[in-house]
Parts: sequence; C-alpha cells; structure tokens
Amino acid sequence: MLSFVFNGKDSYKDYGILMEKRPNIPSPKRRVQYIDIPGRDSSLRYDEETYEDITLSVECAAVGNIQSRIDDIKAWLIGSGESDLIFSYQRDKKYIAQVVNSIDFEIILKVTSRFVIIFNCKPFKYSVMNEIINITSGTGVSLFNPGTIKSRPLIKAYCSGNGTFAINNREVRLIGIDKPYVAIDSELEEAYFDEEGTLLNANNHMFGEYPLLDVGSNIVTFSGGVFKLEIIPNWRWL
Repeated sequence: MLSFVFNGKDSYKDYGILMEKRPNIPSPKRRVQYIDIPGRDSSLRYDEETYEDITLSVECAAVGNIQSRIDDIKAWLIGSGESDLIFSYQRDKKYIAQVVNSIDFEIILKVTSRFVIIFNCKPFKYSVMNEIINITSGTGVSLFNPGTIKSRPLIKAYCSGNGTFAINNREVRLIGIDKPYVAIDSELEEAYFDEEGTLLNANNHMFGEYPLLDVGSNIVTFSGGVFKLEIIPNWRWL
C-alpha cells in the first residue's frame, strides 16, 4: 500500500487516498549556459552549479464516499502551500513541494475516485531526521555528509566579540558579536541574531562565503571568541 505525507497529514489515514504506483522521479536539470564564439570550436560553458526544480506527477485513488471529502482534500493539498512531502516507500527522506495543478476528481460509482496531483519540488531530497550537531572543541571535529551533493547548513555560532570558524579550511570571520549567538543560514544566505523571536540582520558581522558541507568528510574548527557551534546540516540527495 502506497501513500504519502504532506504538510504533516497522511494521505491514507487522514483522507483515504492511496497512490496507485510510485511516481517517476526525474533528475534535476543543472543550469549551464553555453556561449558560442565566432571562429572558436565548441562553446564556452558557464556552470552555475545550481539546479532547476523538478515536477512529480502522483496518480491517486480515493476510496469510500469521496464526495463528502472533496472540499477537505482540496483545502489540504492546495491550501498547504510549500510543505514537506514524504512518500511511504522512503520515509527517511523528504521533498519540499507545492501542489501546482487544479485537481480533477473522476468519480467512479460513487465509491472511488481517481485523480492526479502534480507537485513542484525543489531539486533535492532532504533528510527527515535533521538532528542538531553540537561542536564544542575547536581543534578539529570530523563531520560526514552522507548525501550526494554539498549541503547548505544552518549554523549557530556562539561567540563573544570576534572569532572565526572554518569547514575544510573555508573560513568565516565573525566581528563584534554582542548577542549569545549569531545564526548563519547558508540556504537563505543570511546572517541574523534571534532576540526573543525577533530576527535582527547580522550580515555586517559576518565575513566570508556562506559555509557548505562537502560530500563525505568535513573538518570543522573554530578559534578566537567562538566557543561552540550548533549545526543543522540539511543533508541533501539528487
């Protein structure tokens, strides 16, 4: 029996919806620009090292009196916006997805219905269990990225004044930190302080590239006023 969880609700347990088969999972298209130059063989290639979204078409069937549930189903699928999507056959990974089609319910003998849900997804799968990694030694701690592509972590750097931390020798400098910690979100490419739920811009307190976690081994160090790192790794798979 195939089903899925979207925005925290189970398609079968909450709405009686089953997947008729596993969806085809396309590979994301890598963004590469090709520039033709007169008099030169081949083309110049500019690789942005980024990927385009993917589209998943999920064929579903709902059992029972579907007519009484159609409004609730539409509100759940269409009203959830961008949410986590987890398939029952791979519960340890998730997509970040949004329903983008107008769902057409084909009612069959009033006891079942077939329809297609089209999800627009970010290009990667993410780990469902995104546990916080605490690092309290600045001399060099090894982190292993089990994914298939570099991840963009959220790092809380606990620092007093000035300090640095580095991942595989890629250094980030922190200047004038007067809060308990500064958060560095590599997915959003933003640095901020969290003051009782109010986010304050801290981009002028951070210098260097937003940190990435390479596939495989990563050596994390810190020095100066930094005394602890909390890392949410955001492991990713193509």
